[in-house]
Amino acid sequence: MADPALQMIAEGICELLGFGIAVVNVVRGDQLEVVALNGMISALNANGERETAEEILGTRWALSDLRDNLARGENWGAWRFVPHERVNLHEGTWIATTNMINASDAWHPHDMLIAPILDDDGEIRGCLSVDMPISGHRPDFTHRRVLNRFAKRAQRVVLGYLEREQLFERAANLETAKEFLRDASSKLSLAEVLDASHDALIRGLDADGIWMATKGPGRRMVVHSTPGLNWDPDPALAALTSRNSARYWAEGTYSIQRRQRITDSSEWNDQAAVADKFFETLGAESALVVPVGADYEWLGHIVLLRSPGRPTWSDAEGRLALELGRDFGRIVLTANAYTQERDLAQQLADADRERNRLIEAVARELRIPVTALGTSLNALGSEHVNTLQWIVQVETLTARSAQIEGIVGDLLLLSRVADPANAPGETTIEVSEMLDDVLDELDPDGARKDIECVLTTPTGPAYVRGDPRELRAAFLHLVKNALTYSHRGSRVNVTLYSAGNEVTIIVADAGVGIDLEEHSKVFDAFYRGSNSALGGSRGAGLGMTLVEQITRRHQGLVELDSSPGNGTRVALTLPGVG
Repeated sequence: MADPALQMIAEGICELLGFGIAVVNVVRGDQLEVVALNGMISALNANGERETAEEILGTRWALSDLRDNLARGENWGAWRFVPHERVNLHEGTWIATTNMINASDAWHPHDMLIAPILDDDGEIRGCLSVDMPISGHRPDFTHRRVLNRFAKRAQRVVLGYLEREQLFERAANLETAKEFLRDASSKLSLAEVLDASHDALIRGLDADGIWMATKGPGRRMVVHSTPGLNWDPDPALAALTSRNSARYWAEGTYSIQRRQRITDSSEWNDQAAVADKFFETLGAESALVVPVGADYEWLGHIVLLRSPGRPTWSDAEGRLALELGRDFGRIVLTANAYTQERDLAQQLADADRERNRLIEAVARELRIPVTALGTSLNALGSEHVNTLQWIVQVETLTARSAQIEGIVGDLLLLSRVADPANAPGETTIEVSEMLDDVLDELDPDGARKDIECVLTTPTGPAYVRGDPRELRAAFLHLVKNALTYSHRGSRVNVTLYSAGNEVTIIVADAGVGIDLEEHSKVFDAFYRGSNSALGGSRGAGLGMTLVEQITRRHQGLVELDSSPGNGTRVALTLPGVG
């Protein structure tokens, strides 16, 4: 049975792109397998024998034959068109039985149209093939453009199918491990693998307790022990165990440790007393230390314990445990690979959701001013020039245009500062001069609400290094935000401090303030608080986002102190320049 996603591709080619037959093939070693097809009831194979769709599905043909025909074809972008006179009719070829139309560009039954599916390294992972265009003609330029767009989307789906198939194959490979690890085959995170392996290891090797430490994602050691083993390993002893087990892996051996002989071992040196305490704490008499690894890579160790009165570990058990350590290492690698791929998939999904959220927010923010622009333009057409109503509509148009320009400018700046590859500039800036310039620009906004903006610099001039455009935008949004949410006739204080290697800019107002539960949301893009702006409209909710991201890009810190009715105080601290 064909995979539903691949079957949809085949059906889409037929229904949307106007072909009678569509086939999806994927690479299996040095062959291609037909994994989905649509539109075909039966066809003739290369030997002239008729085959049904059910017989064709699952058949395989040589990858070399595909390469040969691709080399013979004309480049149509994502597709290769092989005219009938150049086609290599190989074992995997099927020929639709249909009549040709009488036209110079008629599709010939032996014509071939193939879209190779390539991975990021340019390797062929499969192909799409089509036949019997409904029109009877070979695709023209317009038809080819649609085919190319479809092929690019289909390529992502097929590659995703192969990746999922590979993940399923990795999970199936867990079944080839020893019986004691079969309980772990259904667990795909390393912590779950360790938990699931515990009882099987205990049973398989007749141990009374177990302590495992293996490398997890990011090379971090993941530790697991038998429930009830209340042992917090001494760091020096844990490091020594790791060094020794890494050597065991390189040498292909293991170590049997007996409590009564531990003090005579040169491996332990001054750690002998700590090791003896280890045995005493865990109530163990002997330990089998087994390295865990895969190929040439050491991944950790398993320490198997036996209580007093139990048989001491034997070399035969050591050799068995060593083999199990190799099997366990492969499972660790599989678990880590799955975890990393799962985390990456989650990150991509989160990024996609964030992108969609931003698109929706941008559309929502632009809808109101754009709608108002249209309304004003319509009204303007019915007014006489230089009349009061005409002037009002022109002023509305100007205001809405400025609003749209501000939103677009903030979005462009947000895109720039959010890109880690786009490092900020490195210019030495005298901060008080930049703050003076910002206050001058916002003076008309303050005057409209009779708000006084005052800059004080008790420690004198202060210098920072950074991007002038970005830092000026951060200062501008800080002060503008204070003006927006301040009461008429109040005051906004801007204070500049320089102390040691830090420069701090504090913007404080006596406005409406912010609820405590909203503090963590203030720096989210497009978030606007529940408190209303005073004497003006609220912005798009990008100002404080830009402040936080610009400050972080300049190795700085933003601190917020606010409560309803008591105003807001924002402190922006940056590394100073002496």
